Amino acid sequence: MDDLKNFTRQEIKEICATLDFEKYRGDQVFEGVYKGAENIDDIKGLPAKHKQALKEKYFISGLKTAAMAVSKIDSTVKFLFELEDGEKIESVLIPDKERNTLCISSQVGCACGCGFCATATLGLRRNLTCGEIINQFIYTSNGTGLKVDNLVFMGMGEPLLNWENVKKAVAILNDEKGYHFSRARVTVSTVGILPVMKEIADNDYKFKLAVSIITADNELRDKLVPMNKKYPLIEIAKMCRYFSKKHEEPLMFEYPLFAGINDSIKDAEALYQLMKGVNYKLNVIPYNSVSGKEFTKPSRETALVFQEFFTARGIMAFIRKEKGADISGACGQLAAVYRDKG
Repeated sequence: MDDLKNFTRQEIKEICATLDFEKYRGDQVFEGVYKGAENIDDIKGLPAKHKQALKEKYFISGLKTAAMAVSKIDSTVKFLFELEDGEKIESVLIPDKERNTLCISSQVGCACGCGFCATATLGLRRNLTCGEIINQFIYTSNGTGLKVDNLVFMGMGEPLLNWENVKKAVAILNDEKGYHFSRARVTVSTVGILPVMKEIADNDYKFKLAVSIITADNELRDKLVPMNKKYPLIEIAKMCRYFSKKHEEPLMFEYPLFAGINDSIKDAEALYQLMKGVNYKLNVIPYNSVSGKEFTKPSRETALVFQEFFTARGIMAFIRKEKGADISGACGQLAAVYRDKG
């Protein structure tokens, strides 16, 4: 049995064609799946015989909310979802005055092994299906009653190592008969998986790309991000320049700031020199503490000086607001439930 949420609208239309449904039924089924149908019988306007034909091979998946925590500081909501095989993932909904941002997971665990990240302590357990990715959007929205305005693939996992399912999920989220999210409201983050970055550069996928640079020192990045040994920083920089030649939209560089490690003006200068020729914005992320990790957050003044180095040179630089830290829902903190249980 296959989950209908694992298929794009075009694929569902092809499924309906093989079942000899009328041509327009594909759109009807696709819309039904994403307009509240919890099972095939709930798809409105679909004849009983068509429902029966679908049920012989397909189903509509759900997602079990195992726990939900709400920040007392900023109303961030962290969801713990249990999957069909008993694995667990976390998603974080971040309310703000202007928009509600959902941080989505793409894998159970992660293979990248970043030394500062809680998810890395799990290793890679498995990829999420397209349906499991989409369901995070559906169930966080339903669970809070809040409209999700902005989506970031920055939760558990490396999205580009589950590229086919992430790509399909983004297509469904973009689809006008799905959730009709615009490019400006979907961001996919990566530590730098070069073959997929090139595919993204060579195509017009409907999302923004963010790259976790972390440091401009290749030797230090080897230690902080073991994946750097396979996809070294200098090659990532070349790919970012290639991307900038192909796309007008700037890349977003994510730069977690660790006290005494990568937060000096010398570090800022090195990044500036490395990324000359790249059209980018910089998101400075003061480190969110993770139990068992020795990294610490720099002072607010240090973060501001780092930011100012780039803004003085005409580069848009932001300092990310810490959200959900009291419920281990901030950047880099996901997977706390596994860590606490060993």
